[in-house]
Amino acid sequence: MRWGGGNIKTEQMYIKKVSFHRFKQFRSQDASLLEGISLVVGANNSGKSSILQALGTWQFCKTLIEIEKGRLGWLETKTKSGVGLGIVDFTPLQIPSLKHLWTNLKTAKEKEKDGYTLKIGVFWDNEHGDERHLEIGLSLANDRLFVKATSSNLSEDELLDEAGDPKMGVVPQVAYLPPLAGITDREALLTPAMRERMIGQGLSGAVVRNVLYDLYTENRRRRDELGAGRSKIKTSDLKELRRTDSWELLLRTVQSTFGTDLRFQNFNERYHSYLRLECVKGRLEGTVFKKYPKYNARDLMVEGSGFLQWLSVFALALSPEIDVILLDEPDAHLNAALQKELVDALGEMVERERKQVLLATHSPELIRTFDHDRVLSVREQKAKYLNDAEDKIGVLAGIGTVHTPKLHALIQNKRMLIVEGVSDERFLKIIAQRAGVAWPENIVTWFWTGKVSERRQLFLQLKKEIPGLKALSIRDRDDEPVSTVSADLTDTSATQELDFLALKWRRRHIENYLLSVDLIAKTSGKDTAEITSFFASSHSIVLPDDNTLSEIVPAIRDAHGKDIFNKGDCIKSKFSVTRDDVAKAFSNDDVPADIKKFFDHMVELCK
Repeated sequence: MRWGGGNIKTEQMYIKKVSFHRFKQFRSQDASLLEGISLVVGANNSGKSSILQALGTWQFCKTLIEIEKGRLGWLETKTKSGVGLGIVDFTPLQIPSLKHLWTNLKTAKEKEKDGYTLKIGVFWDNEHGDERHLEIGLSLANDRLFVKATSSNLSEDELLDEAGDPKMGVVPQVAYLPPLAGITDREALLTPAMRERMIGQGLSGAVVRNVLYDLYTENRRRRDELGAGRSKIKTSDLKELRRTDSWELLLRTVQSTFGTDLRFQNFNERYHSYLRLECVKGRLEGTVFKKYPKYNARDLMVEGSGFLQWLSVFALALSPEIDVILLDEPDAHLNAALQKELVDALGEMVERERKQVLLATHSPELIRTFDHDRVLSVREQKAKYLNDAEDKIGVLAGIGTVHTPKLHALIQNKRMLIVEGVSDERFLKIIAQRAGVAWPENIVTWFWTGKVSERRQLFLQLKKEIPGLKALSIRDRDDEPVSTVSADLTDTSATQELDFLALKWRRRHIENYLLSVDLIAKTSGKDTAEITSFFASSHSIVLPDDNTLSEIVPAIRDAHGKDIFNKGDCIKSKFSVTRDDVAKAFSNDDVPADIKKFFDHMVELCK
């Protein structure tokens, strides 16, 4: 048995290798995979999504063969004909024509022994630790696709029991989930066979209510069993149920993360055509979810795309039918905080349910948080896990994608400025103009929110590919001691490399250099007394008459400048003024000494 009590999976079936022959970017490659969660990363058009699409195509074809020929269709034979279909029936991914499945759109036979010129092979270990594989071949003739098993070491005894019925847990079951794939406003109660078919067709979102309904009804069954002959469930049994039951775990996740409860309406197959799942807003207090007063329940479909994406992911993660989950940028509709929460919660569920997850992403936040040996990097049509933590820097920077405009500009100019974000570059360019400093034409700005050690590794990896590269890094001091910054802004806590100069603002945030009564008054059109009163009452700060000094009073040096400009009772909300607005009001005499020192370093770098 693959399942233990309380829905807890006792054995894991995972794909350990996938082989490609003429599938999209992969002409002839193998990719080894790990159990658990892996991030699949790479530049656009690197083949990142193609790995997921290949496995989704394999699952679709496997399901199609089983429907048309039965499980024995997965056995390799020389004479067996393939199953044919047209493009309208091929649903794992959206393509303009079937030939787009093939590398360089070339479908004709080359060195293959048969006419099946595209092949996807999947390898796994059975419950005894013996390797099994199933390769699906595809052929295109007159715009009609034919699929069959072209290689397999499965046996009839493995696939069918003595009564001829399919055995469970023999071949990996894969679910491919593009963003919000197949979610509909009306979802009928489907048989297990129909659900497998929908999942095999890449329409896993179309069965999300069914999957959730299974979890819900199993939870009802367990609650009835635990409460049989009692007025209520024993506290110890209820605690264990909440710890182990999939529906309970899912509810706690969406209740705590989204403030949303899921409630199925009664379903009677004699009267009802569709499953009705409604969402209720409220808050979780301990173990009890309390609905907001007068809140009207809403259908699942009207919820936000981020919530629907999250729910689809977790419905699959908790489904006992699924072994391998393919997630194509599930973080696309989520902010950075929710991205991390999704992966953290998914990781806990995956470990408990013993699933394999391949998660394709461009998210720098997720890449930074994952161990390097769990990051599958796709580059130059090859996929392999990173060797060490420093390799993540190259992935985040897109190194190896030499055709990107930014890398091309770096190769030409060999001068690099590293700042935290686009707004920092824009702000500094405004100040440079006000200070009469010409912004160098030969410097390329690179945005990096990570630590200075990451910036250093970024520089070192780029320099391997761009000899002669020089870089200047500038960042906020944040909570680090002011003693870690020298008078010329050098970051004394950083490892300085030849041709890599790490600087740090002497003030906590770059915004602190804008805390000037006269400039804010000038920009906002308010009286200086009103500005002074605002800082005193809202932030307990008295602004100095001269804001240009490098040795400024600690209250200004260590103030939380970002928050003062943008959060709560802030300059932006009080006076409708942004930091760019204040910067544009500068004259040369208003530019702080530290910013002028930075400009000196930048000009020197670009000589």
